[in-house]
Amino acid sequence: MSLSSAIYQGNVYHKRFTPTVHEFRYDIYLFWIKLKELPELAQLDGFNVDQKGFLEFRRSDYLNQQGLPLEQEILAKMNALRDTLLKSVTTPINGDVYFLGQTRMLNLYFSPVNFYYVQDPLSKQFTFMLAEVSNTPWHERHYYLVDLSEQDDTQKAFHVSPFNPMDMQYKWRISQPSEHLTLTLSCYKQIKHMVASIDLHRQELTTSNLSTAKKRIPSMTLKTVGGIYWQALKLFIKRTPFYGYAKPATKKPEE
Repeated sequence: MSLSSAIYQGNVYHKRFTPTVHEFRYDIYLFWIKLKELPELAQLDGFNVDQKGFLEFRRSDYLNQQGLPLEQEILAKMNALRDTLLKSVTTPINGDVYFLGQTRMLNLYFSPVNFYYVQDPLSKQFTFMLAEVSNTPWHERHYYLVDLSEQDDTQKAFHVSPFNPMDMQYKWRISQPSEHLTLTLSCYKQIKHMVASIDLHRQELTTSNLSTAKKRIPSMTLKTVGGIYWQALKLFIKRTPFYGYAKPATKKPEE
């Protein structure tokens, strides 16, 4: 079967510039899933949808606040954020939604961030991206909406790393997903403090490519969790300033 869904393989890179210098790079793979194709993907050997297995895409792991089908909920979330954050955008956000992120592996789910791209039905260009950010170990989520034609700076609004202050600006640089996909997030507080990026290349989502990816990195979930705490330990040893967790204020409905 011919699918728009795919596997993206490449690396994630982080570098801190101040007050301590620190950088790392890991190999990763992420799934690129056209949500309308989930019924077809459920027929693919080695890829489970809402059914336990080595690898499973489980609906309840994503957003899941309104009891809607995932694509419908994502579009509702985007339009709610558009109404409050992107007032210059006057037309409703609509189109096919693509997911870029991790699934459950070995029945374990953890993903620091998931990305949802909307493809315009006429131009076929990707017009908006919703970032679903989770923090560890507080299990909270926050959403950032980016207009891909503008990619304006965003005020940081959610505590993630205890080694970054809250009063920062995010600068997004997001490519159009194709054979090559890049996404860079730079964190500023007057000067650039940190940059995080992914640099990925597309592969067809086939049983063979899926098997190869799983053999290369048997559990992205465990690798991600382990990597976060390992790098945090290194930053602690380097005496990087620590910013304690503060519970967020009561959220508005659109957050």
